[in-house]
Amino acid sequence: MIHSDLVLTLNRQNSAIEKVENGLSTGMRIQKPSDDPAGSANQNILSSRLNELTQYDRNVVDAKDRMNLIDGQLSRVTDILQRIRELTVQAANGTNTKFELSEAIGREIEQHLLALVDLANVKDSTGRNLFGGSVTERESFVAVFSNNVTEGGLDNGRAMSGVVYQGDILTQRREIERGEQMDVTVPGNKAFWGTNMTVASNYNSQQYVARGNQSFAIDGIRINVNAGDSLKEIVQKINASPLDVEASIGAQNDLVLTTKSPHQIWLEDLEGSTVLQDIGMIDGNNPAPGNNYHPGAVVSGKSMFDVVMQLRDDLMRGDQAQIGGKDLEAIDMTMDNLLRYRSEVGARVNRIEMHEQRLALDKSYTQELLSKNQSIDIIESIVDLKWLESVHGYALRVGADMIKPSLMDFLR
Repeated sequence: MIHSDLVLTLNRQNSAIEKVENGLSTGMRIQKPSDDPAGSANQNILSSRLNELTQYDRNVVDAKDRMNLIDGQLSRVTDILQRIRELTVQAANGTNTKFELSEAIGREIEQHLLALVDLANVKDSTGRNLFGGSVTERESFVAVFSNNVTEGGLDNGRAMSGVVYQGDILTQRREIERGEQMDVTVPGNKAFWGTNMTVASNYNSQQYVARGNQSFAIDGIRINVNAGDSLKEIVQKINASPLDVEASIGAQNDLVLTTKSPHQIWLEDLEGSTVLQDIGMIDGNNPAPGNNYHPGAVVSGKSMFDVVMQLRDDLMRGDQAQIGGKDLEAIDMTMDNLLRYRSEVGARVNRIEMHEQRLALDKSYTQELLSKNQSIDIIESIVDLKWLESVHGYALRVGADMIKPSLMDFLR
């Protein structure tokens, strides 16, 4: 009996010593959940939160790098537009010959136009478009070239005659906190747009009545139409929505959409709806956005590239009145629009930098809590180990005194 009790006591002491030694070797207070069930649960929660914060930190760094890259590209676009404006003012002063306008200034404008398209199609290090929305499988913009781009039969060689946007209106997003996402791109049909846009269906819709409940979208904002709605009620619903577009009824009893700030109007019938097709806004043979306007619709408004191409063509014709008038005005509007999006990108960068600081504080605090929860107190553990070793030594000596050797021990 005494022998069994002694062995049980020594085993308990060995287990205690082993536990302290494991804690000292690993630095962990909790080796298994049974050591501290509540502490183990807290450890899992804190470890999960720390991993979450680490991922958010990566997302924030990626978002900041992407927006800084976008701001850098838009800065280069701003420099080019500023140079184009200087050339426009120079061309409008009335002292240049037609040859200087077309061959000197006009040719330089053409090169700047090519540079603008290159910047609009720039990609990040992973090959994703910066200005194509969510579209990654093709260029954001495609240039169309022609051998004769001016009126009056002026042949200017192979020159750009149009630029078509191939992206969409969506943005790439990054999650920077639970339930908090942030746009990290700007669609090209906004940042690279020049003047306000108007789309008029030019189709008399006075007698139009919606057939059943339907839906359509303008610039990605859903508009629900009820059965029996007329054109007037559709206009009211458009103007009541959070759109940067104003709707009205034109002289032809047609729907007229006008942007409040320069961008391309994005039209789409949703879920089998035909509302925009029925009132002459969308081409039924080509309903997919974006350049899906009905052939009979009247579309006005210029992209950044259209503005520069119009200036180049007027330079080739030597039309100084147009150059110093509408062309200069359109360039100023284009620059204002570009600066608006540069300001928006800058505001996002400021926001993400502040959020990055907050994440760093949260991560530091979580690491501190996790360390307190799972880490051992080195000094306390060493004292405990020495005390257990002393107790174990005393137990061995006491046991040796209690269990004396007998003649039978020697006979064995």
